[in-house]
Amino acid sequence: MSKIDELFLSFLKDAFISVINSPNSLSVEEIRSLSSKKIQEAFSKVKYEIHGTENLPTEGNLIFIYNHLNNHPLYSVAENFQITLDSHFISSMIIDKYYDKPGIRVSRHSLPSEKFHKIYYDKLGYIRVYAKNFIPKDVSDLEVKRVNKEFYGNASKYLKKGYSLVLSPEGASYSTEESPGVFKKGLFKLISKLTTSIYVVPIVTLNFDKLSSKFVFKCEIKKPIKYENILTNTEVEIENNRLNKKYKTWVNNMKLYDYDFSFEINKLLSQVKSNKNTQSPIVFYGSSTIRLWKSLNEDFKNENIINLGFGGAFIDSLSKNFNLLVNFTNPKAIVIYLGGNDLTLNLTPQEIIFKIKKFVEKISIRYPNSKVGYITIKPSVERKNRLVDIKQINHGVNLLVNDFPNLIYVDVFDQLLEGGKVTSKFLLQDGLHLNKEGYKILTRAVKAKLKI
Repeated sequence: MSKIDELFLSFLKDAFISVINSPNSLSVEEIRSLSSKKIQEAFSKVKYEIHGTENLPTEGNLIFIYNHLNNHPLYSVAENFQITLDSHFISSMIIDKYYDKPGIRVSRHSLPSEKFHKIYYDKLGYIRVYAKNFIPKDVSDLEVKRVNKEFYGNASKYLKKGYSLVLSPEGASYSTEESPGVFKKGLFKLISKLTTSIYVVPIVTLNFDKLSSKFVFKCEIKKPIKYENILTNTEVEIENNRLNKKYKTWVNNMKLYDYDFSFEINKLLSQVKSNKNTQSPIVFYGSSTIRLWKSLNEDFKNENIINLGFGGAFIDSLSKNFNLLVNFTNPKAIVIYLGGNDLTLNLTPQEIIFKIKKFVEKISIRYPNSKVGYITIKPSVERKNRLVDIKQINHGVNLLVNDFPNLIYVDVFDQLLEGGKVTSKFLLQDGLHLNKEGYKILTRAVKAKLKI
């Protein structure tokens, strides 16, 4: 086992011990919170990616579902007991992080031989059900049906109290290669019994069955699905079949995704081809702040706008794909947003400024007559602890205006603050991406600075 895996496992064991040895004076809510913080510490030691946080609902009754993956056999915290990585990741790294309360998971009842499994999940107080192949011999079929039927009432109670549920519709775990399994109808049977509207938030997981030293744990949050009416038996069947088909597509697409962004680049290339002959376009190029600018064409309706943003992009990946994607005749302007994601690579502000400088130089050489608008890295709740670095990067790029006559500094930093402080007023639920009000500020700033 590598040092990375040993370190990760040591933190997983610490999370496990913290739960089973938690004092009886702590409530289950406090133990769940303790567990969540320990799990966050563990994942901070390894590489992971969360895509699609912009899809998180701001409110409502939420059920998070996912394709359930095996654990790697080396990640046992006690006598062959493993804490499932994907469900813990979703509950701690997504739900607790963005909603300030860990999710309520659905876990199976323990077998008599699974001492630590029982202690651990009893301490966390999750909803328990009987799972096929894990039913003690002395438990009757009638008792299994009774307990599993109680799941619907228990789940409904938690939802009414404002908790988010975390459940795997497969009822089993698989390897990344075999995933997803077939989703059972339990999710939609639950929805059919609820009297309030519900949002189902699908999450696609990848590589949680692998060693952290060799793979990156990945997940993608898909757009939530809202259910407002009680479903009939026929509708339960239809919706479940529909979800099974969607998940197969989602998981397979996720497997195609790689660090070179080839999956997204290929999609953008078709857009480039269709706009090849566009006269004097304004090209918006950058990371997810550009990609998620859905109102871009409407905001600049008198211009020929081309959106070439791709989520999670680093400066190097934008530079690498620039000649391939930004391939037009004399663009009126090229508006860029970049640098924020590079903060996650442990680069210094000076290193990021240098990368931006080299990229601006690349643009200027190819398009010497085009304006280059640099939108400053925005302040965000998610990167609140990096504000000093963000300010330093923005200031450094502002100084580059002296070296590049066509570079225009579009400063939106202070406008996205409230009373000089970071605010969620202009951000989505994830505390990182802009909402409609945030994009209004960007629109006004770009128009004013580029005089368009």
